[in-house]
Amino acid sequence: MRSILGAISMAALSVFAPLALSAPASAQSGNLETFATLPNIWDAAVSPDGSWLATGCSPRGLREICLYNLATGEQNVIPQQGEARFTNLYFPSNDYLIFWIQTFEAVGTANGVEEYTVSRAVSFNLETSEAAVLLGRYGNVVNNDRVISSLINDPDRVAMELSLVPSGGNSTGSRIGQNRRSVETVAYSVDLDDGTVDDVLATSQGSVLHYVLDAEGEPVMEIRVNTGSGRWEVFSAARGEGRDAIFSAEYPAARPYTYGLTGDQSGLVIRFPDMGLRRLDLETGELSPFVIQDMDMSERAPIFNRFTGKLVGFGWVDDLPRQLFTDRNLEALQGQLRDILTEDSFVFRSWAQNYSKIVIEARDIGQPASFYLLDLTTGGLGLLDSEMSLADGQAVGSRRYISYPASDGLDIGAWLTTPPGWVEGDPALPLILLPHGGPQASDDGRFEWWSAYYADLGYAVLQPNFRGSTGRGWDYVTAGHGGFGTRMIDDITDGADYLREQGIALDQPYCAVGASYGGYAALMAAIRDSEDVACVVSFAGVTNPFGLLASGYNRSGVRYWEQYMGSRFSDDDYQESITPTAQTAALTMPLLVLHGDEDTTVPIDQFTGLRRAMEGRSNVRFVQMEGANHYLDRASDRETLLRESGDFLLQHLPVR
Repeated sequence: MRSILGAISMAALSVFAPLALSAPASAQSGNLETFATLPNIWDAAVSPDGSWLATGCSPRGLREICLYNLATGEQNVIPQQGEARFTNLYFPSNDYLIFWIQTFEAVGTANGVEEYTVSRAVSFNLETSEAAVLLGRYGNVVNNDRVISSLINDPDRVAMELSLVPSGGNSTGSRIGQNRRSVETVAYSVDLDDGTVDDVLATSQGSVLHYVLDAEGEPVMEIRVNTGSGRWEVFSAARGEGRDAIFSAEYPAARPYTYGLTGDQSGLVIRFPDMGLRRLDLETGELSPFVIQDMDMSERAPIFNRFTGKLVGFGWVDDLPRQLFTDRNLEALQGQLRDILTEDSFVFRSWAQNYSKIVIEARDIGQPASFYLLDLTTGGLGLLDSEMSLADGQAVGSRRYISYPASDGLDIGAWLTTPPGWVEGDPALPLILLPHGGPQASDDGRFEWWSAYYADLGYAVLQPNFRGSTGRGWDYVTAGHGGFGTRMIDDITDGADYLREQGIALDQPYCAVGASYGGYAALMAAIRDSEDVACVVSFAGVTNPFGLLASGYNRSGVRYWEQYMGSRFSDDDYQESITPTAQTAALTMPLLVLHGDEDTTVPIDQFTGLRRAMEGRSNVRFVQMEGANHYLDRASDRETLLRESGDFLLQHLPVR
């Protein structure tokens, strides 16, 4: 591709005006409000022909969608409706936008009526502004949201798949509670105007987990799974008696994940739990790694063209998000933009099919991201919005990567956030340990509102990537197996010892804070290191891990968690030792425990169980957050968490 960015420079940067919507008045002011605010922009996409732009925005403290007609300049907003919450968006064609919503609902299952977070895909007609829930007539199906092909030859339809119980089974159509039943997955052509089924593209009796379709909607592959044995198999979708599996292996816990076809459609792109990303040859069944520019892509994520379904590159996060493209046009544009954008990292979030318009997310370590729109028809590079608005002269804390030895010698990586203006050699700081959730996840150098707020209050905030975390290969993940409440917790508390030795943290007790598994880890840090913990804040934390296994997880889910926790049939003493509700005698320090009453990831009974176990304790505060889910996707929920925890920390771990 010839250079088409030569006339563009940051000096000629134009600002793209966001929608003029006023934010609600807040009783909070200053830095609390700054950090509690949802991102100004949390996603962005352009239509295939480049005529429309959609951004995830938050003008009213809720996740909403801002729409821009780039041809006419018209702007509009798709507001949150009731309790439905936006999660993602993309353009399947030039006439429609698809976005995903989640709701908290009572769903009929084989086990009776239960409460779940339900995901739906919704199409929005760009001409009429009318919306339709896709497959909406399957009202009792949990997560009927999987769009598997844009059907590039039919702009009014998309392909979706849905798993149902075969006839004679449970009539709800819910996949929940069907652990002992096979399921039948069907691929449909779905009308984007009214959300109804137009045609059946693929169907097969029993055990089909997923279909792989090409961009025209033709079935290519079937992924089958036996939930009892964990056998995972790939079959050709071609009909015929006695078909043999192209690939077969047993994965009783974590399963492989199939992304789609390679660009030439000769292979499948699959992530295996133990091997990482691999290409499965559809003729020979052989697996091979993706190697680009002598770089092994095993630990990378594939990037697909959302419209055509073609593999175009790979992405990953080291300190910040990175991309490497195999598509020559995107590779060339990426290379030319390196001389224009000043940020350390930038990635392409979406692009028109002729590459005339590209949405770019750019960021520096620890700083809020900026989103740009590159318009090659005009040579303009416009700022769409920044992730967070800062007042003139306002700065966020400094964020940097460190590593330290665990007590058994394993090298642990971590991210340290310190107050604005603080540099090494300045007086030591009070310390907060903030372990991540998952636990099979990791922290990185991206701006993170929670740690940034605590740093703004004057704390050093350490976020360890303890063993069991992602980002360092499968061996590092499996090093955490069996250490859910033991060795992984020690990795976290070892970080406090290291920072005190380095003179970064004060030689005094610290506070442990976290959410989800991180909330559990904060409680367990207090139990295992009780003399060194001044206070604990747990949001949506697990308090009875083995009780969680008994609350409706399917068989493979139980196996997955047992890898980390140990067997649910292990001896009582061991189970009690890693169960906060059984170890409340060790939790003598002040505790703040918060939980959303619409959390279906870590159910509210994990909160109420600990509250019962600690009833009457004067140094424990329990806050049940009405309408909050697991992900703090409302500004009001973030504000509650930051206000409650900030006041609590300043009381029990004062800043000098």
